[in-house]
Amino acid sequence: MTTPSLAEHLGEDFLPQVLHRTYRHVPGALPGAAELITFDTINDLIATHRLEPPRLRLSADGEMLPQHRYAIARVTRRHTVWHQIHPAELHARLTEGASLVLDAVDELHRPVGELAEHLEGWLRTHVQVNLYASWTGREGFGVHWDDHDVIVVQLQGAKRWTLYGPTRTAPLYQDTAA
Repeated sequence: MTTPSLAEHLGEDFLPQVLHRTYRHVPGALPGAAELITFDTINDLIATHRLEPPRLRLSADGEMLPQHRYAIARVTRRHTVWHQIHPAELHARLTEGASLVLDAVDELHRPVGELAEHLEGWLRTHVQVNLYASWTGREGFGVHWDDHDVIVVQLQGAKRWTLYGPTRTAPLYQDTAA
């Protein structure tokens, strides 16, 4: 998987005509995407890293779930508190329909990091890769908009997206007003 192949699939007009302006749906734009990160890798990342919110979080019906519903507070020898993911509780919340969010997975998994680096070179801007996973048809996030451009790569399954036109001509960073 290389940036030129992704760029070719998105089209030579992507940067001048699509980015920051509109959306483009390109099935198969990233050949081999399903091999980028597996469920085994996600399980390993969760089991071996201290992933505190907001880096790892669960969302259901547009609301973030309280951390105590899927993690256990642990106290270190230095009396600082961190939250260890409780596998059975995490699994229960995901089975109930919560969506998993893992921010900056490019910093944790080298193949995803390499893709981010390639995209940074092509787009000439910082790229952060966030992972979203759902195991049910329940909606994880309500209607919302992002204050940054988004490239979505579907690894498995199906997702229905509803895209709306812009509500701001030039939104500012972290602008959350409706």
